[in-house]
Amino acid sequence: NNAKVYGVQDNIEFITADFFTIAHQLSADIVFLSPPWGGPDYIKQPAIDIDTLPLGGARVYNTARLISENIAYFLPRNSNIDQVIALGGSGNKVEIEQSYLNSRLKIIVAYFGNLILGEK
Repeated sequence: NNAKVYGVQDNIEFITADFFTIAHQLSADIVFLSPPWGGPDYIKQPAIDIDTLPLGGARVYNTARLISENIAYFLPRNSNIDQVIALGGSGNKVEIEQSYLNSRLKIIVAYFGNLILGEK
């Protein structure tokens, strides 16, 4: 519904399928990842091992790389940042955005590929 509200529904292709099954058939300019985090208990952990997320953090990222190198990865605020940086591979190129609300960190988004500021 949001795509319709913002008038961009003709610019988006919605696909309902198993991501891991169809990823190798897809191509896109950008992939936005927002996998499940495992419910509200994630916040009780001081740092989340992203590979223990329900679908496997690195597995989701590596599968998305079959589609595009330009990835925005929406992750819990307590994600293990070293693991997120390691997803950048050789050179560990990643830009991490921290989003705050009322002076409290709420989420992080990791950007890869040409989504990194200054990268082309």
